[in-house]
Amino acid sequence: MDFSKLFEPAKLTKITMPNRLVMAPMTTFSGELNGSFSAQEITYLAQRAEDGIGTIITPACYCHQNGQAFERQIGCDKDSLLDSLSKTAETINNHGSVSFLQIHHGGNASKEIYTQQKPLAPSACKNRTGTSELPKAMTEDDILLVIESFAKAAQRAKKAGFTGIELHGANTYLLQQFFSPFTNKRNDKWGGNVVLPGRNLLENRSRFAREVLKAVRAEVGESYPIAYRISPEEADPLGYSVSDTIDLLKILIPYGIDIIHVSSWDFHKNLRNDISAKTNPTYMIKNAFPYMPVIGVGGIMKPQQAIEVLEQGIEFVALGKILMLEKDWVKKVQNGDIDLIRTKINSEEERQTLDIPDRMKEYSKKFLLIE
Repeated sequence: MDFSKLFEPAKLTKITMPNRLVMAPMTTFSGELNGSFSAQEITYLAQRAEDGIGTIITPACYCHQNGQAFERQIGCDKDSLLDSLSKTAETINNHGSVSFLQIHHGGNASKEIYTQQKPLAPSACKNRTGTSELPKAMTEDDILLVIESFAKAAQRAKKAGFTGIELHGANTYLLQQFFSPFTNKRNDKWGGNVVLPGRNLLENRSRFAREVLKAVRAEVGESYPIAYRISPEEADPLGYSVSDTIDLLKILIPYGIDIIHVSSWDFHKNLRNDISAKTNPTYMIKNAFPYMPVIGVGGIMKPQQAIEVLEQGIEFVALGKILMLEKDWVKKVQNGDIDLIRTKINSEEERQTLDIPDRMKEYSKKFLLIE
């Protein structure tokens, strides 16, 4: 099988991507206590860039301390972190990869143990599964503060030398919470008007994301690349659908999105039964926006699977867990050693050769075999 398409550069309006491969953003729990990138984390990212992954998207970085959702999460919320951000961007860029800083706010997924306050969310309700802490409904001032925090974080990313940024609007975090009917029960301009449903509801539920995009674009300028990661649907029929997501993107794209990153656990599957078995959410979004570059992701381990994504017209394919397992994925594909691609870790000694940060060891046991 010919895998050369994986390594073709892609010239976009604002940026040329070295190839079609993207390292998906993965939480590593490996930052320093002050929110800076640890040396182990930088080494881990550098090793994947050195292998030849064209684009590296960092783990989620909180834009404000009140949005921290994970232990040892990386931050981009203050100027004192610029040295750490700059070193990370420089390390990735020097290996020939494109660097994107993912900017994040946990919303109701934030934890008081990290933020020293109740989580902030669109409404005072837990997440759909009931596993989050009970958050405080955001006031107008809270909303405006977080919007400004996204913008300032983007400005720091640009100043630090990252090629672009990705706004994390997926995986049930704050940007998604404002759009989701499960977590947004507001009846003001940030959540829809119960008296005037329909279009008014869509416009209001999209308002937070729109204002974040507007503020970020104003801060970084028109020429700076912005990717937007989005969950295409919610599994429950009462949640939003791919059709709703397409309507949302029709509103958001004109405010400055350059790349759509569709976040799926399995690229080939949908979560709901209202989609034809012959298609998938990423393809539907690409079909709705043929002029927009799209990143597909979800369970891609082998190059044959990556080629299948590109053959559906998706410009880029993101690799996630497999890049924890295999630091030489690109080299092995290019050298024809596909059967040697590592799909499990058999020993602690083997793990050490992969430069997986120490704090990822327990996390990686969910996916890997470590004796």
